[in-house]
Formats: sequence, structure tokens, C-alpha cells
Amino acid sequence: MRIALVHYAAPPVIGGVERVLEQQAQILAMHGHEVVVVSGNKGAKVQGAIMEYAPNFYIKRLRSAFTGCEVIIVHNMFTMPFAWDCTQTLAELSREMTGTRFINWVHDVDVSKDTFDDLHLRAEHVAVSEVRRGEFCQKLGITKTKCKVVPNGINAGATLGLTKNVSAFASRHSIFEREMVLFHPSRIVARKNIELTIETTAALCKMGIDAVSIVTGAADPHRPESQEYAEKVNALLRKKKMEEHVLMAGQRFEASDEDVRGFYDLSDALFFPSKVEGFGLPLLEAAQHRLTVFCSDIPAHKEVAGKHAEYFALSEKPDAIAARIAKALKKDAFGARKREVVRQFSWERIYKDYLEPLLKAG
Repeated sequence: MRIALVHYAAPPVIGGVERVLEQQAQILAMHGHEVVVVSGNKGAKVQGAIMEYAPNFYIKRLRSAFTGCEVIIVHNMFTMPFAWDCTQTLAELSREMTGTRFINWVHDVDVSKDTFDDLHLRAEHVAVSEVRRGEFCQKLGITKTKCKVVPNGINAGATLGLTKNVSAFASRHSIFEREMVLFHPSRIVARKNIELTIETTAALCKMGIDAVSIVTGAADPHRPESQEYAEKVNALLRKKKMEEHVLMAGQRFEASDEDVRGFYDLSDALFFPSKVEGFGLPLLEAAQHRLTVFCSDIPAHKEVAGKHAEYFALSEKPDAIAARIAKALKKDAFGARKREVVRQFSWERIYKDYLEPLLKAG
């Protein structure tokens, strides 16, 4: 489907509507739609979209830009008083292009009923929240049944500033949809005790929790013992059928410092079960990312983290460690809200629950 998104301006202009338009265009393009972004600012650019510059929104220019479009989504231009002559031109085209669906996408409302009625607009109405729908319908005399609600979404990867590698990794493995994400920044060496990460993650899954652990390191190609340990780890992953729950990121790409920061931001907790450490820098890094720390009770960890960590003995059973993690994270209101936001307001969720049904309704 060819869909036009229209607003006074588009990125790189910074603004709330501009950001929503950009991310809406990107999710539509990701799902196979041909997206045209029409704006009045020269040099506008939205990845994945065809850009159409429409200075002053001249009617001939808009007709050309809208060629072949089945749906035209106009963001905020019918309910805000800026450049009203441009608004009137779009309203005229809504009456002229009877084979095309026009959608009035309401972010804000600052026009009178008489002014709005004078547009003689032929369009469906969508508001970004129940609050805006109520204001729009009450002020302009429209019944609520004639206005749908489609919330704005969030691009979690962009909001967190994830690198392309980490963003693609998160998307490929549905990291944002998981119930629990543990991070084990580690090279593949025996003292890092990756077996316990696998066993504990398996125990969490057995409890009915969709948990995933991310391990950053890769085997050192110059050290035979590292290669042997990597083979042992991979064999345990296969035995436990944990390949999609313990993700060896370092076997997919070499993580940069920026990638590692992204993995911290994706995670709910640090899991650091080392048998031996001289210091344990991740315990400090996790604190900077506001992560709960679960670590082995070895001397270096206690020296570095003090009372600011949840400790477990290396002899403790994985089932017991998993139960403690689940109990502690259940109390983590911040982490729970972070996951809830992504599950409810990710653009992928907004597309499936709202945008796709809206487009099919036509």
C-alpha cells in the first residue's frame, strides 16, 4: 500500500510530531508499505521513505506527491492554526480525491468549531490518546465513535541510543519482549563460570519465566584452552536446549564499548558468577546503569560491591539462585515499568494492534 504522511515539517526538524511521523513512517516501511513523507521543509529526510518537498503546500505539488496513494495521513494540520491556507488546500484535496482515504491525525486541538466546519473536510479521525479524543470531539462537535485512538509508539533502540549491532541483535532475538534479561559481560574462559549462567537461566525458564542471558565474549582463537571451554559451553547450551535463552553475542559480532553499554541498557540485572576475579569492574558499571547485581560471593566481589549486590555461594544450586533472582526482580518497579512500556508501546506493538487494523479497515 502506498501511504503518504503529511506535516508542516519532518526530520531533521526536532519536535514531538516530527518524531512520531518519522517512526510511524519507518514501521510502515518495515511492514512492506511504500511510504511518502510530504513536508514543507527543504532537506527533510526519513529513512525508508520517499521524500516530497512541498513548499507552501501548493495544490499542484501536492497532487503530484499524492499520486498513487491509497491513504493520506495528515498530522495535526487540520486542528492547529498554523499556515491555515495550507490546511485549506489539503481539505480541498480530501474532497477532490474521493478514491483516497484521508486521515486527520490529532495530536493537539486549537481551532474553533466554526473554523473546522468551514474546511468541509472529508476524512477519518484518529487521536493519539483518550484525552485528546475527548477534547477533539467535545470542542468540534464530533461523536466519539467517529474518532479512533492510536497511541504514539516508542523506538526503544533509538531511545536507548543502541548501536546498529545491538539494535539488530535485540530485534532478532526479541529481547524487548522477554520477561527478564540478564547480562553477563565476559570472555569465554573457565573462571567466568558461564555454565552457571546457562544452568540458572534454564532454572528461570523452568519456573515459567521467559528469561534470556546475554554473554558478550568470544573464545580467544590464540588460546587452545579458551577454544576447548567454548566447545564445552556450546555443548551444554545444546544439551539444555538454551540456544535462544543464553545468547553468545561475541560469537555473532565483536562487541565494542558502545555495544557493551547498549547491552547494559537492555538488561534488568547483571549476573556475574565468576569463580575468581582480581577486581570485577562490571559490578561498578552495572551500578552506573541502575542494574541489580547478582554475583558470586568471592572476595574481590565483596570488596568492590560491598552491600550493593545480591550474593550467592558458588556451591548454591541453580534452582535456588534462580528463585532468588525472580523474587528480587519482582520488587524492581523500575525494571517492570521499563519492560511494560516496551511491550505496550513499541512501534511493532502499535503496528500490530492499531495501525494494521486501521489500514485494513479501509
